[in-house]
Amino acid sequence: MERRSNGIVGYWASQEQYSMHDLIKFVSEAERGGFNTCLTSDHFHPWWHDNGYGNFTWVWLASAAAKTKRIEFVTGVTAAVYRYNPAIIAQAFASLDVLYPNRIGLGIGTGEAMNEVPAGFDWPSSNIRLARTTEAIQIIRKLWNESKKAKGTATNGHIDSDGFVNFDGQYFKIKGAKLYTPPVSNKISLYMAASGKEAIQTAAKYGDGLITTVKPDKSKETFDIFAEAAKEQGKDPESLERIAKPKVSYSEDYDKAFKSTEFWRASLIEDVFDLNISDPRQLERKAKAEISDEKVKQSTLIATSIEECIKLIEDYFNAGFTRVYVHSTSPDEIKFVQEFCAKVLPYFQDGVNKNEKNL
Repeated sequence: MERRSNGIVGYWASQEQYSMHDLIKFVSEAERGGFNTCLTSDHFHPWWHDNGYGNFTWVWLASAAAKTKRIEFVTGVTAAVYRYNPAIIAQAFASLDVLYPNRIGLGIGTGEAMNEVPAGFDWPSSNIRLARTTEAIQIIRKLWNESKKAKGTATNGHIDSDGFVNFDGQYFKIKGAKLYTPPVSNKISLYMAASGKEAIQTAAKYGDGLITTVKPDKSKETFDIFAEAAKEQGKDPESLERIAKPKVSYSEDYDKAFKSTEFWRASLIEDVFDLNISDPRQLERKAKAEISDEKVKQSTLIATSIEECIKLIEDYFNAGFTRVYVHSTSPDEIKFVQEFCAKVLPYFQDGVNKNEKNL
């Protein structure tokens, strides 16, 4: 049976659910098994109070990249709204790129209250968050020494002959900023998470791809908006990534697999990204009261056979996604990684369904 897609399958590392040490074990095992790319969350607070973690992702990235050899790391996503100034994001990821060339990417988005409110900021409306994120992306791009290719007048600012950036936006202002340790890669990939029309258009205008939680059967409208906005910018839509991160919980025991999905129940709360709730205890209580087991089962593949992941991933590729990062919340994560690498990953990397070949 020939593989019907040529997309990339990646591994998702949950900074909210596991310790930094365990996550390094997981990505190391994933790399050994054949994964070449990893998407990882970037939060201050977790979605769930019980057994949650609050790892500082940038520190973990440096350590994880040092303990692996080739796997690419991308944040999914870093919110450039309040707690992270865009100049500091640009500096941090440029430095990571110097240490690990061509292995670092930035996913950026408008964030959640759990990331900003605990640091003392108010939670603004979605249109303000998008406006701030749009300005942040422009600043990051300029500071990543793309200024070398565009000296002179720039949108909302100026880049002088030595590459010093000034930016006078509504929300962010940069005054004579220059990265003295610039990226060494030709280009750091920057992807934007988006769901609403304006955010999707912004991702096409300023990013190298779109990260979205939309399901395959609902993705056409999203991709049409994205493609049209890309064309308006003179970009080839086919050159841009369309990234998904479906959830999977695998165990031969169905009940164990389902129980292991509990940690992510709060992510299913209606309009969760706009909620002004930053306390994981409150999110947990609200999710237990409002989110049914059936809704959890609809949002996550509860797999008792690892091969069930093949159809899940193919559905995304057949819908037009170019990258699928598998977000496992399995009760035994190492077992998931090992079995996935042995029985699922080769199908997409080699173009052969190993199970049917052996029948």
